[in-house]
Amino acid sequence: MRMPAFRPRGHHTSITVVLTTRSDRHAEVASVLRAARSAFTDAADVRVESYVADGSPRGPFDEDLPWGHRDDADGVVQAIARGVARGVGPAVVVVDSSVAIEADALVALVGLVRARPGAVVQPVVRTPSGAVLSAGALLLRPGALPWSDDRAQADVHGVFAADQPVLCFSGEVSAAVAECAGAPVVRDERVAICVLSRALGDALVADVGTVTRAASPGRLVDATVVDTVNAWRDLPADPAAVGGVDPGLPLPPWGLRPVVLHRPTALRWAVKIAAPAGEEGDGWGDVHFAAELASALERTGQRVRVDRRDAHVRFDDADDDVLLSLRGLDRIVPNPTAVNLLWVISHPDLVTDTELRAFDAVFAAGSHWARSASARAGVPVRTLLQATDPSVFHPRHSAEGTDAGRVVFVGSPRGGVRPIVADAIRLGADLRLHGPGWRALAPGVAVGRPSLGRAEVAESYAAARVVLNDHWPDMAAGGFVSNRVFDVLGAGGVVVTDPVVGLTEVLDVPTLAVASSYEDLEVLLDPRHPWPSASERAAIAARIATDHSFDQRSHQLLAVAMDERARLPR
Repeated sequence: MRMPAFRPRGHHTSITVVLTTRSDRHAEVASVLRAARSAFTDAADVRVESYVADGSPRGPFDEDLPWGHRDDADGVVQAIARGVARGVGPAVVVVDSSVAIEADALVALVGLVRARPGAVVQPVVRTPSGAVLSAGALLLRPGALPWSDDRAQADVHGVFAADQPVLCFSGEVSAAVAECAGAPVVRDERVAICVLSRALGDALVADVGTVTRAASPGRLVDATVVDTVNAWRDLPADPAAVGGVDPGLPLPPWGLRPVVLHRPTALRWAVKIAAPAGEEGDGWGDVHFAAELASALERTGQRVRVDRRDAHVRFDDADDDVLLSLRGLDRIVPNPTAVNLLWVISHPDLVTDTELRAFDAVFAAGSHWARSASARAGVPVRTLLQATDPSVFHPRHSAEGTDAGRVVFVGSPRGGVRPIVADAIRLGADLRLHGPGWRALAPGVAVGRPSLGRAEVAESYAAARVVLNDHWPDMAAGGFVSNRVFDVLGAGGVVVTDPVVGLTEVLDVPTLAVASSYEDLEVLLDPRHPWPSASERAAIAARIATDHSFDQRSHQLLAVAMDERARLPR
């Protein structure tokens, strides 16, 4: 649908605000409208434009909202285009109702455009707890859009896309934006911003303030999205072309690259863990967790070392920029010369309020515990879940080997047979146990190797019919989801676990099931129980790789470390 030609509105001097809203999210517009009017006074020219995304339900048009049109556009690009089609002021702000934004951030966007005519994109979207959920995406494409006739041009460059529309551009750009109404329908928000980039020109990428996602974004697969992203796939990154963003690894299935804001300084990180040195500690989960996180941080350009229990205090600590305590069994004393980050990943009952208050920023891998600890200690505790390494834990093309089709558990007995394993033994499940100490505790049960490498663990998870998992009681009560859960799902496997508070709030997938009782476990371990197909498991694994990788967690940690480094006196 092509909109009427753009009509300049030279006498119009107020800021134009285009609020886009998906057709079933009209109720969320009011909070963004209040922020816009607070930023630019009631005289601001605010227009609300509704759009349909992939057949989303159509809500009523509230009489109290300043609708630009009382019908739904087909996709967010068309909504933005027709929002500016009748003329605009010297600056146009575009915000989608799926995010919450403060008035100060809107004012900052306009200020940047006035200082540097063109366009400004706010890329960083946070969760309600404050953790960075997304810093946008870098889409790699030929010089022409993939639906045009000249897509074969040799010129290759990157196009930055925000995760949600939060941007500002000069009124002079609006005519080109209005013409985007004639582009093919695009319903994925990230790709939509990329389409608009042709009109926006060389947009400045700037983190102007706190933007929180109030609703889940669209990740929609229509023909235009698929054609667009396939045209960019496997092309080399050119971060200089998008003005200060660094591309991450390609995300499945199409090759979108998550980005972090450009960080000019490589920081020196000391990651402290409780595992002892040598062979005694080599099998600890903390060791693998820290190694995979360190690799992810290094991919962002950071310098990282991991200090085990005997090296928590070193002669060269004064050279560290960031101390990151991966809190398990050991309490780490903060380094007074560094930014100090605490990430509680296990044994939360050992953590005191005094310890929380001693760090510059605190994270917890359990959302329920994070909320209660924050309220109790009086300091913000951000939720930062555990993660997986998709380069190791990914679906295999074949499910062969001794674990194929069996019920598998990988881990130590922890001094006795774990309850979920004991129940599986009672049920006579076709169980195979990997880890030290099982042979004496589980006679008559198939026992595998006392130690597996990470790649071997991934192969076992991918081949098994079901992988068993359990949690320490304090972790389950605090909502701490075991790292094993993310690894199994990332490998394309199926995991059955004991109950965890709030589990479905963070992981609601059909390859994860909870056995709350012996009877539940009996049903779930029955070989006839239906589980998702291999293709469905692979799709779930791709989601885990996108949302729960160590790369994603490292970007969040880095953003907070940089913010704290800028805030603290040096």
